[in-house]
Amino acid sequence: MDPGLLRQAMREQIKLQIVYRDPQGNETLRVIWPIMLGFIESKRFVAGWCELRADFRTFRADRIERVQLIEERYPGRRRDLVKKWREQVADAASLSDV
Repeated sequence: MDPGLLRQAMREQIKLQIVYRDPQGNETLRVIWPIMLGFIESKRFVAGWCELRADFRTFRADRIERVQLIEERYPGRRRDLVKKWREQVADAASLSDV
């Protein structure tokens, strides 16, 4: 996956259409609103809103087979979406501690 394309999508708040391969090798077509690029252990990931799942998801970059910019801005501000994503991650972590 081209990190420059991803950064452009995040900067311009543009949706991406991706073909994502799961651990079993199955591919799904997704439209995501990319909000963050980062690392978990040694794997690069993309965090964003997934329209298919209607929820925040993280996608391993090495499992993204194809990516295409969609000339459509996603609603809201990326900064606000990052805040909501972090809250969701924190909530999930606190539940796993129980």
